[in-house]
This record gives sequence, C-alpha cells and structure tokens, in this order.
Amino acid sequence: MDKEIRLRMLPPGVYDKDSVDLYKEIYETYKKLVYKDAGTILTFIGVSKELSTVSDKIVKSVTIEAYKEEADKTIQSICSEIKHKHSLNYINIVHLQGDFLPSEPIVFVIIASKSRKEAFESMKEAVERYKNEPPIFKKENYSDGSSKWISSS
Repeated sequence: MDKEIRLRMLPPGVYDKDSVDLYKEIYETYKKLVYKDAGTILTFIGVSKELSTVSDKIVKSVTIEAYKEEADKTIQSICSEIKHKHSLNYINIVHLQGDFLPSEPIVFVIIASKSRKEAFESMKEAVERYKNEPPIFKKENYSDGSSKWISSS
C-alpha cells in the first residue's frame, strides 16, 4: 500500500508556503486512505497563533525557515521510525516554510492505522519529534515592530 500511496502524495518534508495547499493535501490524502485497510485516520494541523509563545506580545506574523535538505531527511526518518514502531498503515508530516499570518496552517501530520490506540500514540510522538528534531526555525514578528527567533517550530 505505501508504495502506491507515495507515488501519488507529497513525501514527508519541508515545502515553501506557496507551493502547497495543506488543506487540499489533507483532503487528497484522506481520499486515498479512506478505502484502505485502516480503522483510524488522524490528522493534526499546526497553525500560527496571535499570542506569543515566549512573551506577552501580539504576533503580527511568523517566519519559518529550514535547512531543507537536513530537515527533509529528519522528517522522513521520523515518519519511517514511527511507522515501524507502531505498525502504522501510513504516516506523513508536511511542514511549510515562509511567512505566516495568525491562523494560517504551518504543518500537518496524517496517520492511518488499524486502531485508534496506535494512531493517538503515534500522533503525539510525531508532533513532539517534528517540533524538536529537524532544523526548522521560527521567528515571531511582533506588532510593535520587534521580532525574536524562538528556535524550532
């Protein structure tokens, strides 16, 4: 099943904001998975937010930058390891880079598994790992004109 799915879907990795419509990608992936041997399909969408994660400032925009080659390898490795560890049918992590206004999607994770238990455990692990392991960097740009790099996504 994975070989067939990978031929038609984006591989895990980092993409420029304007090159991918995350909502469309989730829908297209779901359509391809829904008829497969999966009892659960879970999705996670990470969006930029207006309140800073490191200060009490209002965020005007978020800038995401990645060392793409290394980030792609790391994200692909995360997906492969989690897929085998939890015997998943499918997992994908697609992370965008560029400038994002509050409420715009930045990342999606989609998991298909035989049962919800594996899906929920896998999702938690996937989100924690993509936020910490790949060289992806986030800068908050504040409404007062200042900005701050706040490390990984």
